[in-house]
Amino acid sequence: MPEVRSAAEADIVILGAGPAALMLALALRRLGLQPLVIGRPRLQPAVEGLSHRAAQGLRQLGCDTALALAGAPWRRLSSWAGAQVEMNGEFIVERQAFDAALARDARQAGVALQDGRVRQAEHRGPGDWRIHWENAPGVPRMTTARFVVESRGRSAPKWAPDRYAGAPALALTRAFRTQRRGRRSTFTESFADGWAWGTLDADGAATVQLVMQPQRLKAQGGDADAAHAAALARLSATHALLGPLQPAGDIGVRGIQTVWRGACGLEDGLRVGDAAYTCDPLSGHGLFEALSGALATAPTIRTLLQRPALATLARGYHEDRIRQIFLERLRTAAGHYAAETRWAGEPFWRGVHALGHIPLLSPAPQPPAGAAFVSQPVVEDGFIVERRVVRTPEHPRGVRFLGGIELPRLHEALQAGPAEPDLPQLARQLGGAPDAVRQALHWLRAHRLDRTAAA
Repeated sequence: MPEVRSAAEADIVILGAGPAALMLALALRRLGLQPLVIGRPRLQPAVEGLSHRAAQGLRQLGCDTALALAGAPWRRLSSWAGAQVEMNGEFIVERQAFDAALARDARQAGVALQDGRVRQAEHRGPGDWRIHWENAPGVPRMTTARFVVESRGRSAPKWAPDRYAGAPALALTRAFRTQRRGRRSTFTESFADGWAWGTLDADGAATVQLVMQPQRLKAQGGDADAAHAAALARLSATHALLGPLQPAGDIGVRGIQTVWRGACGLEDGLRVGDAAYTCDPLSGHGLFEALSGALATAPTIRTLLQRPALATLARGYHEDRIRQIFLERLRTAAGHYAAETRWAGEPFWRGVHALGHIPLLSPAPQPPAGAAFVSQPVVEDGFIVERRVVRTPEHPRGVRFLGGIELPRLHEALQAGPAEPDLPQLARQLGGAPDAVRQALHWLRAHRLDRTAAA
């Protein structure tokens, strides 16, 4: 069948239709840009946690339809390193319904969506992309684009060799029914061969996901049912919570791997979401990563398209943000795994305990010895610009505002003003309340920056 040139050509094409793609499209619309999203809806059911921060971000993007699915928060239970604790709650969403709701929110915001399978993203030169795809009926289409965002997850073709790829693991997930009723809960439990995460709702529907090495599946002759049952039998806290279980569906098997992709920023393209990096699923940051990435990537794209003189700054901001977050998540996972020492000799735990000693993390970069003013790229009015911030050991990414007061401006005013600051006058000058100025001034003094010349 001959390829049909799409009538809906766009400056920006986002490949993929998951949360990272849809949230980015919504963020771009809020900045006055019109992206075209090409991707297929999620085919496999799954449940996923949604943090309070992620819920706030959805509200900020106007995702009322998706947010309505969250409902009330569930309690979180953890059985790890011999301790059982209850932590702050999280929301639970079913991903097929959640993604569909996000798509409705995107359409309501004016985002153009095409239900299609991308076959190839052909890069013919700067600002010259050819997207070859098939629509839902299977008709070949071709769309030209000035800028492409790769958001097809782990399966997205690489633009360069990976910067880091951890050992592969497997996640085996099964739904169950139980007679237990009560408070909706999520739970985490470690065991000799890996760890488990699951859910229990008030109606007795439960899911149990088991993360382990691929060798555990091989030891069962590739029988996913037997591998899941053998591991489930070792979960004491999970059994105490769920009671006797009846399977309510087939087992889902998927590979998981911690990966940092290379070349996440091109002159006319960016990688976002799982196409840029994937973290250990222990972190539970999936939807928040998609949301925070969208809010940071949208001004990056706007800068690349509308202020090309700042292109190097914008691409550097995008790449550096990915590097910082990926390494931060990697260190967090390494620390959490290190706390579980009961099965240190087992293959799974030997592997994850070695995570903290990989060259990428060891030795960890040391923060500056004290506080200092530095220039770095930041988001301002929907663009990436270079501004002064205060970098401290506690805030290595920098602090620009405190209580609405811009710290560099306050510092400049202090340098030019009298020895004893006039708080009401500073408040008028900085456009803030006197109490906010007082707190910001106290913060600068605590870091010995109130009269220190900045580099």
